[in-house]
Amino acid sequence: MAQSDPFLRETRFCNFSHPTLQHLAEELRSAGDDARETAVDAFRLVRDSVKYEVGNWQRTAAETLARGSGTCTNSSNLLVALLRSLGIPAGYGVMSVRGREYFGPVAPPRLSRFVAPVSKHVYAYVQLDGAWLRCDPSDDEALSLGSRHLNPQSEVVDWDGTGHAMLNLHPDHILEDRGPVADIDAIMRKPMRLAMRVPVRIGNCYLDFLRQEGARMRTAPEAEEHFQRWLLHRYPVYGRIYRALPSGAPHAPQAPQAEPAAP
Repeated sequence: MAQSDPFLRETRFCNFSHPTLQHLAEELRSAGDDARETAVDAFRLVRDSVKYEVGNWQRTAAETLARGSGTCTNSSNLLVALLRSLGIPAGYGVMSVRGREYFGPVAPPRLSRFVAPVSKHVYAYVQLDGAWLRCDPSDDEALSLGSRHLNPQSEVVDWDGTGHAMLNLHPDHILEDRGPVADIDAIMRKPMRLAMRVPVRIGNCYLDFLRQEGARMRTAPEAEEHFQRWLLHRYPVYGRIYRALPSGAPHAPQAPQAEPAAP
């Protein structure tokens, strides 16, 4: 029988009846009966086991779990799927953000020019004891620890189930914030533009660089300088493409833009 509560309902992308999700939910359930503790365990599991990446958000919750990486949309969708499988009402928060600014000063201009001026950022809502709480599992701990000294937005997000736990975004970069939303399949169905494949690949290489080497960098410009050499060494073709990109700040009328979907 279909679930009447939309915040407990399965969707195409929030596919919590998948066997791997059911198995993981059962492990979380067996760890304790307290809904708040179980929700916190689910949050930390998603935050720490799904490596943050940009682009390629057209994945179900089960596909995100299997891949072990995903966008903010993918991580939040996986968390919502696990919570709904556990009988805990959950939904989504959807922000419209200044796409080129909200990543923070660590984002190189060579890459930020490919981000749409207005993008979407998705996080999770959880209902506990009748109250809706916001939490954002987007940034994995390794990325946060590798870049938080360079980037205020990258501070580690932890959640104890008693209040809100959100990324440290600058208020001026948030244009709209709505939620809880029960279904974001329409957002997740929208494909990434083919022209974005190479910039997205380079962007995800940069995130890996920050995980591995970011803690050694003193400033964001120093990080980008070292990243260029790192990329040329490991992925020479991408390294040459990246080095050829304009290094100045993007100008909206000329800059190639990603689809205004979740980064």
